[in-house]
Amino acid sequence: MKSLLAAACALLATTALAAPKPDAALLKAATAQAPAVTATLKSLVEIETGTGDAEGMAAMGQYLAAALTARGGTIERVKPTGGVVGDIIVARWKGTGKGKLLLISHMDTVYQRGALARAPFRLADSAAGPLAYGPGISDDKGGIATILHTLPLLTPRDYAELTVAINTDEERGSQGSGTIITELSKGMAAVLSFEPTGMPERLTRGTSATNTVIVTIKGKASHAGGAPEAGINALVEAGHIIASTKDLDRGQGNRRFNWTVVEQQRGVRNIIPDDVTLIGDLRTSNMAQYDEFKAELLDRLKTPSVPGAQVAAEVRMNRPPFTATAASNALIEEARAIYATFGKELAVTERGGGGTDAGYAALAGVPVIESLGLPGYGAHTTQAEYVFLEAVPRRLYLAASLIRRLGR
Repeated sequence: MKSLLAAACALLATTALAAPKPDAALLKAATAQAPAVTATLKSLVEIETGTGDAEGMAAMGQYLAAALTARGGTIERVKPTGGVVGDIIVARWKGTGKGKLLLISHMDTVYQRGALARAPFRLADSAAGPLAYGPGISDDKGGIATILHTLPLLTPRDYAELTVAINTDEERGSQGSGTIITELSKGMAAVLSFEPTGMPERLTRGTSATNTVIVTIKGKASHAGGAPEAGINALVEAGHIIASTKDLDRGQGNRRFNWTVVEQQRGVRNIIPDDVTLIGDLRTSNMAQYDEFKAELLDRLKTPSVPGAQVAAEVRMNRPPFTATAASNALIEEARAIYATFGKELAVTERGGGGTDAGYAALAGVPVIESLGLPGYGAHTTQAEYVFLEAVPRRLYLAASLIRRLGR
């Protein structure tokens, strides 16, 4: 029995000695970058870049062009299509390695000008470690900061060609930049997308298509007190549509649908409303879900509840879904193996409800790995948005390690 126990202990000791360890030099360099990452996050957050903010996009474009130039990149400003505000900042490096890689992120946020005054950048401690707060800090200024501070960890032998692309309209479906991202992705060994992750840190095998649902209701105006019965109340019909379509949302991990905006051409208290538009957010993982939703919605709207009301619907696909291929799943397993050298598990979500530019990159037929930005919380909510600074060294280490393994 003693000999068996001794043999088992020896085996365990041998296994522990053989377990992969992080590259000490790379980890030291990544850790040394952490204070600079915090400073960069502050600089990024303090430039307000709500989608469509021309002043903010110009300032951020200038900041990024200077930062990427300082890191040795050759800068190109690419105009998005469709009148989208702000240049796509593209930076390139030539190396001596074997693989061509594209790193993507976005500078626009969901916060319009004035959000910074209400929620300025700040640092705070928590049970999980130090936090940094600010509008858009998680989605996706943390991703930009990760890219900027991964670059100094690389050498020319780590890639044949490295491209960074940061667009300005991701939060509105990348309608002006999606095709450009697809073109930039062609011929790449892989595309690394720096959208945020959560806590515990995780990757995702899929993101959703983002679609817009628009329903217009035409009624008839009339005096609300003198002759309401002579009118056709478009707002009442809108309320019926909202109530009768709630179940078109199929819950977490499935098709998601929610009404998010109500618009009126003339909102006057004493007039029966005659023109109302409902706008909804639809998330699907494939074309079958998209087609099924459209058929179900149109069926629900065939007969208005308010006699005389005219109802028309449009379901518009904005951004394609991303579904990991075998090659993308191999990248996920590579990332998990890198985390295992820290003794940490990197979780995997099968599909997130958010849509990302990974969908456009994947249209190029190349491997894509998503969620390489900083772990954070509060994106797209009215709660304070923050990132976990404790994770910065390993996030930089992960990105640099993947680039080295793919590019050499």
